[in-house]
Amino acid sequence: MKVMFSFLAVMVLVGLSSSPLLAQKKGKRVKGPSLFSSQVKKAVPGIDAVVSLSDDQKAKYAEAQKAMVASEAYAAATKTIKNKDASKEDRKAAQTAIKTAKAGLAEKLNGIIGADNATLVNKVNDAVASAQKDLRSEYKAKLKEAKKDKEATAALRKEMTAKAASSISEKVNALLSDAQKEAIKKASTKGKGKGKKKGEKKGKKKEDADNA
Repeated sequence: MKVMFSFLAVMVLVGLSSSPLLAQKKGKRVKGPSLFSSQVKKAVPGIDAVVSLSDDQKAKYAEAQKAMVASEAYAAATKTIKNKDASKEDRKAAQTAIKTAKAGLAEKLNGIIGADNATLVNKVNDAVASAQKDLRSEYKAKLKEAKKDKEATAALRKEMTAKAASSISEKVNALLSDAQKEAIKKASTKGKGKGKKKGEKKGKKKEDADNA
C-alpha cells in the first residue's frame, strides 16, 4: 500500500522552518513532524494520536525528509522556482524534479511508518481529496459568477474554508475506530489543558504583579 501524500501534506513534511524535524536530546523522546496536512489537523485536532511511531521510525522519517531537502536536485529546483527571471521551460523542469523528489520521499516513508499506519494515512488523504473535489464542484459556478466582486469572492472562500473543515472532519471520523476517536479526544484535550495552564500561570503572575 503506497502513501499518496497531497501537496499540502508534503509541504508539512518538508517545511524548512515550521516543522520540528528531529529534536532528540538525551533522555527526551524523538519528536517527528506530522503525517497529516494542516487542513486535516485543523479539522480533526489530535489526529496525530492515531499514528503510532517508534522513536526509531520518527528518526528515520525525519532523516529521509532532511536528505530530500538537502539533495542537490531538490535545492536547485527550489531555487529555480523562486527565481522570478527563470524561463517557463526551466520552471516546468524544476516542478517535475520536485515532484520526483517528493514521490521518492513518499516511497521511503511508506517503508518506514509500517503497513497499518500507511493504510490509515492513505485513507485519510483520499478522504481529504474527496472533500476538496466535492467543494470545488459545488463552488465552481458561484466563484466564477462572483469573480469581479472581491467581497462576494472573499465571503465564498470563507464559507468554503468552514465547509472544508466540517467535511474533512466528517469523512475522516468515519474512517476511525472508537479507540482511535478516543485517542484523538485525549490528545486534543491534553493540548488544550496545557494552553489553559499556561494562560492561568500568566494570569496569576499578572495578578500577583498588580497586587504587589
